[in-house]
Amino acid sequence: MTWLPGDTIVLQEVWRDRVWAARPLTVVRDEGHLLLLWLPKGTRWKAPTAPLHWPPEPDRGHRLATCAARGEWILRDLAWHVDTLMITRAGDWHSIWVSWPDDGSEWGWYVNLQRPVRRTDLGVETMDFALDVIINPDRSWHWKDEDELQAFVDRGAFDEELVRTVRDEAARVIERAERNEPPFCEPWREEWRPDPSWRRPTLNGDWERVCRS
Repeated sequence: MTWLPGDTIVLQEVWRDRVWAARPLTVVRDEGHLLLLWLPKGTRWKAPTAPLHWPPEPDRGHRLATCAARGEWILRDLAWHVDTLMITRAGDWHSIWVSWPDDGSEWGWYVNLQRPVRRTDLGVETMDFALDVIINPDRSWHWKDEDELQAFVDRGAFDEELVRTVRDEAARVIERAERNEPPFCEPWREEWRPDPSWRRPTLNGDWERVCRS
């Protein structure tokens, strides 16, 4: 299944055969092995959170880890906070995000560690693994949400084998950045802008359906 520029698809995160999160995205480019997707600021999406009757947790990471471990969560509506281009290659355990903050600052690259995407009749399916890497414009880098990843491990949602897989993937991406390989050598932030005719994407009525072949 392939898409044309301007098509709207759904990116579903799926955990235990239920939608964990859902975002509507606009297709920028689909080359089969390479998929570029646009998520503009203000896009409404579905995010997981704990049921209202649960006791409070120390922070968001522990709350989500408990949800994943128990297999219980509810979905809430949020607005995406920054214009974002997602660059994803088939088979990779990550997606690289380029963003355009309102103040014109340069964030570098956000490496979202996730399950390799699977195409469905709604769009693509994956699962976020909590840990991220921030790669700065000068190629220095740092981890993001290590404490959140540890909370998922402590509660039994993720195991140590998965953590090793995710960290190994991160190490490969960091090496690519240090060697200035694509997409880190490409001028996405400087030269690319979305088609002005594209409207902000919205979730269709089928967004909560988990597709199984």
